[in-house]
Amino acid sequence: MLASMWTSLAFAVVGAIHLIPVAPVFVPETLSRLYGIAHADTTLLVLMRHRALLLALVGILCLWASWAAPVRPAALLAAAINVVGFLGFYTLYGNPAGALRTIALADLIALPPLAFAAWMTLGRG
Repeated sequence: MLASMWTSLAFAVVGAIHLIPVAPVFVPETLSRLYGIAHADTTLLVLMRHRALLLALVGILCLWASWAAPVRPAALLAAAINVVGFLGFYTLYGNPAGALRTIALADLIALPPLAFAAWMTLGRG
């Protein structure tokens, strides 16, 4: 029972971290504040708003997994691809400063609860 509660909390934490940058989906002007993106760069605005939407999807999936055990493998896969993928690209490009460093720190914070959720969901079978 206690293990299930901690697993649910881990999924909720990972979900919340993924939902933090959802604002640009609804208010594109927040991209300037969050990432320093100029309003004139339409291509980048579209990509970043789409990124926010995909992060919201991962966040919602993880929150769902926090109370629905059958969803957990899919949530783990989505969150792991996102977190590990971003950290891999961030490292590949030399750990740039600025907004990307903030995203990398958020993903590093998400790693321990994600690893715990994976271990509890997959490793303990």
